[in-house]
Amino acid sequence: TTTKEKGGILEGFYLMWKHDFVKGIFFISSLFMVNVTVIDYMMKVLAKERYELMYPNDPQGAVQAFASFMGYFGQTTNGISFLFSLFGTGAIIKKFGLATTLLTFPVLLGVCSTFVWISPTIWVVFGVMMVIKGMSYALNNPTKEILYQATSSSVKFKCKSWIDTFGQRSAKALGSIITNACASDIVDLNNYGYAVGSIMSVVLVWISKRMGVMFEELQESGEKVGEESLDFEISQQQGTYKGVESSCLESDETNDNGKKTSKSGSVTAVTV
Repeated sequence: TTTKEKGGILEGFYLMWKHDFVKGIFFISSLFMVNVTVIDYMMKVLAKERYELMYPNDPQGAVQAFASFMGYFGQTTNGISFLFSLFGTGAIIKKFGLATTLLTFPVLLGVCSTFVWISPTIWVVFGVMMVIKGMSYALNNPTKEILYQATSSSVKFKCKSWIDTFGQRSAKALGSIITNACASDIVDLNNYGYAVGSIMSVVLVWISKRMGVMFEELQESGEKVGEESLDFEISQQQGTYKGVESSCLESDETNDNGKKTSKSGSVTAVTV
């Protein structure tokens, strides 16, 4: 009986750190969440202040109005995502190619962050959040999934879930640090959030451009990122199986020799 070793929780991190292409997928799927966390917090603060002013003597009415606002936001965002995914995502990728489409979302993120910084009003922030969240579901996520086509099954199995969970959670944590530090002043939150968001957008543009080039090179060559790790694991398993097989054969030969000796001994005893 052979026992199969299970990969530890850090094995996905090891594979990501080993391959630049997988690190690029990590950054594309998570860095934008820093901007989203800051702008989303700004929208909720502005909405809360708006409805508290509209219902100064009715706290329950302010809460209900805020809940309606957030419900409308969710419906609108999901509607945009659904329609764009249905009619726009495939057409854009087919017409412009993956390399150009990868650049679309970080450029859009930088433009939206600039609009918020120039005019941090409730409806501007509301519109920006609809665009960013809608396009993250309808544009960024599909292009990210296409990038996994250039990776091995080992990378898909061990890295994908790790990237999707740890990557976005860590980016949200970084955005929360900014919101907590500037929670008392919406102006500081807007300024510092825009500074961090601009840096993230520029970094994402550079990473997306590089990832598009790497993906096309991998598609042309037919190579899969992480195949060497998978080949090494298979060779190790084959070596283990060969070792077990040879040891079994040796034990069988020993048992056969023992049986032959005992049989010859019993024959001799009868003859005498």
